Amino acid sequence: PLATSAMSHLEFCAGALPRVVHDGAVLHHRVPPQKWCVTLNDLLQFRRIVEQYVAEGKITPTERDEFDATDNTVGPCVHTVNLQLIMPVTDRVGKVSWALMLHPDGLLCDLFV
Repeated sequence: PLATSAMSHLEFCAGALPRVVHDGAVLHHRVPPQKWCVTLNDLLQFRRIVEQYVAEGKITPTERDEFDATDNTVGPCVHTVNLQLIMPVTDRVGKVSWALMLHPDGLLCDLFV
């Protein structure tokens, strides 16, 4: 299970994210890159998580990204989301990618954007 500090960081999503710590280096070696994929539902959930983080002030504007936290159409840039959400969460669950955090055995990719 996740350490207490990680759980407090993730508690708002009440089960939306896995509560398992992985060994990122092992997963990234074992699962081929073409299987580091997410589903459409994962993307929709990710958007909800980003919106929640913005609403709670966990993702904030920076000098590089002065987004308007009240604008639900144009939000923070990918750099801001990566630094303030993805990296802290994935570091706490074993330094694994977001895709492998959600799907540790990988998924077949049927669309690449």
